[in-house]
Amino acid sequence: MTPRSRLGALGVLAVLAAQCSGAGEGGRPAWQSRLRTSSIASVARREGFSHWTEQTQGNMIVLPASLMSLLQSAKVGLRQFQLMNPECRDLRLYTGPLEFCAPDGECYLPSWMMKQLRLKEGDLCSVATARYPRGESAKFRPHSSDFLDIPDHYIMLRATLDNFAALTQGSAIRVSDGRRTYMIDVVEVKGKPMPEGVRDDSRGKAIDLALSELILDFEPPKDQQAVKDREAAEKADAEDAPPADAPAPAGGAKKGGKSKFKARSGPPMPKFKRRKLEEAAAKQAQAAK
Repeated sequence: MTPRSRLGALGVLAVLAAQCSGAGEGGRPAWQSRLRTSSIASVARREGFSHWTEQTQGNMIVLPASLMSLLQSAKVGLRQFQLMNPECRDLRLYTGPLEFCAPDGECYLPSWMMKQLRLKEGDLCSVATARYPRGESAKFRPHSSDFLDIPDHYIMLRATLDNFAALTQGSAIRVSDGRRTYMIDVVEVKGKPMPEGVRDDSRGKAIDLALSELILDFEPPKDQQAVKDREAAEKADAEDAPPADAPAPAGGAKKGGKSKFKARSGPPMPKFKRRKLEEAAAKQAQAAK
């Protein structure tokens, strides 16, 4: 390690230690930092880690190796974390560690989670400890009805959640059978009561899946719901439309709002010109006889 990189690593550790010294005071996380992100898939290819795959890692992340001993010495939990894009704060994801082996100042995320957080390779991600309840139930909505056509889709989702550390309401999770990949919205989560005096940092939007007997429920897939919404809108339009044999509205207007009278294309013709034209037409008619 060069003197410069060693200084950078020590600087990161100093910041972490300072943040952990007042763990959890004033409603703030026990530890928080901004870490440079890479996808687990890209690191696995670079380092030749065959045990890191998009299918088996679930939604867990890889954190700096030094962080484990730091949190343990501060007696801070190692299992629950929260992620946020500091440039896009509209979504916060809750997760847990896959391993503590990343270099100081770095973390590795599943690529589909990076996409939800709108993070690219090398972007900074806000990472912090968190506390949220053990899971009791969750409701899901597949993006495609193809997922429900799988005979064992319930078992497939269960197997996927075995590799998840947590679920976040309002997010979408990635489910794969190794051949096809499906995205499923997490519509609702419900957790068990928190211990007395312990706050829920997620405010009811996250649950811990460790040792949880989770009750699963499904809402109609997004594509089916879109068809139902379109049919309902078409039915409402048909009910609002007037019947085909309805009488024309008063005032000379026809169906569609058009008048039955034609508008004049120019100014009215003077009387003397009209009289001359009528006399000329009468002479032509007489001559024809």
